[in-house]
Amino acid sequence: MSLQLMKLCDKVLNEYYGNIVAQVGKMLFERGSHPLRDIHRLTGLPRSKVAEALAVLIQHNLVEVEEWRPNIPSYKLLHDRIFLILRFPRYVFLVREQFGEEGEMVVDVILKEGQATASHIIVTSCIKLLEASENAGGSSITSSPFELKHVTLRNHLIKLIENGFIQRCPSPQTLGKPCPTMSIKEDELHSFPPELLDLKALQQEIQARRAGNTNPDISHPNTDVLWRINYERFHVEFRDSEIRNSIHRRVDPLAGECLGAMLKLSYRTSDPWAPTLNPVSVAEIRDQLKDLKYLNQYLKILEEQSGGCVQLVGDAGGGQYRLNLANAVNTLTHALIYNIIQDRYGSKAARVFRLIHKNSMMEQEQIAELSMIGKKDAYTLCSRLFRDNFLQLQELRKTYAPSPANKTIYLFHVDINSVVRNILEWCYKALYNLIVQRETRGSENRRLLEKRTRVDSIVENLRQSGGTDDQIKEVEEMLSPSERALVEQLMTIQDKLFDAEIGLDETLFILQMYLYYSS
Repeated sequence: MSLQLMKLCDKVLNEYYGNIVAQVGKMLFERGSHPLRDIHRLTGLPRSKVAEALAVLIQHNLVEVEEWRPNIPSYKLLHDRIFLILRFPRYVFLVREQFGEEGEMVVDVILKEGQATASHIIVTSCIKLLEASENAGGSSITSSPFELKHVTLRNHLIKLIENGFIQRCPSPQTLGKPCPTMSIKEDELHSFPPELLDLKALQQEIQARRAGNTNPDISHPNTDVLWRINYERFHVEFRDSEIRNSIHRRVDPLAGECLGAMLKLSYRTSDPWAPTLNPVSVAEIRDQLKDLKYLNQYLKILEEQSGGCVQLVGDAGGGQYRLNLANAVNTLTHALIYNIIQDRYGSKAARVFRLIHKNSMMEQEQIAELSMIGKKDAYTLCSRLFRDNFLQLQELRKTYAPSPANKTIYLFHVDINSVVRNILEWCYKALYNLIVQRETRGSENRRLLEKRTRVDSIVENLRQSGGTDDQIKEVEEMLSPSERALVEQLMTIQDKLFDAEIGLDETLFILQMYLYYSS
């Protein structure tokens, strides 16, 4: 755990949950698992505020409860999940692509709630979809009618659960204890019992809440069963997408489609997180890709150009191919590091780094000779890479006897694990700076943005109430052309900062996958 990661986690918690939750999270990050009384003492916050902050963190799956001493619980911060909050837009976009707008709304509600019952998820999603439909001018954004909206959302929720994107939360097995044992059976994790929902009660609550009753007296049979996001399932999709895209760029789209079919077949008999998946036959792949011509040629190309991801292991069934995901992630990570060095230090530095990485250990004279770079330039590049921890130096002596003729040889080599952790630190620092920059620009122009929001709200109300064009134009002129141009410029900058956060998160994800498989 590093200082940059701690600063990033503190900033994310402060932005999304407030200062008190951030203080409690920072204390748990620095000092590890502690009981409530120690957190109250070390933070200096009121005991009730600390309890509320811990409840928020537990609700959003950012803190685990452990037994510190008999009948005394302690609280452990899951810091790896905190910066996953910045990945929420990617989760929502993935579900929108695969399950449509209803699935997107279901996942969005769970991400905001942390943990929720199925009835709460469906009712909240249905109300939001109906409100969005009304705000869009009365045209429904989905094809299902109002009476069946909750049924459609229930079906999408069940699909997401069965596909592993949503999972059931563990339930307490020992009631009445300060630190109950939380567990769940494996077969219940991704199964949805039909008796958990009463469709008639769902429809009644939706109608009551749309009529203005925010707390209707309607009971549901699923009050003790909570659901949450399964992050690992999303990360499997992200990892497979990165591997397919790399094959797409290196070969062509059909090769990426072929690799995707092999992944789906392998997951039927393999753990998706295993470094090496079980073999699949060419006959099985052909059944999946009936329209793909020249399948054998594509498999041969994948075997040669996938960086060790696709491996031929047998001849049964027309040929047996095995996917090595660890090799695929290693290849992606090495290419990422080469690109980072080239962008930061230039093409010559990238050439030097690749040469040393390929040959394990090299002398400085060898580096200059084989890279076809002058000795002075090679020395300068090696020094810069060594200073920034991309290269390591190994001292080698012919003999340890003290003698003037005893020559010491210095060999440069690459420790990829050290390089990956170094780049991770840069990513944490860059993400923190992007968030600070976004907050600073927003606070400096807060009044202008609030004025823009008020003007847009008044214009929208006038259009809905049948206002004339002159009235709308008069309200729009409350923002001067210079103010409008400044707002547009600010929104453009905010979008660029957001895109930079997404790009950094993709880099972080590849590096984290490498550390996972290398461990």
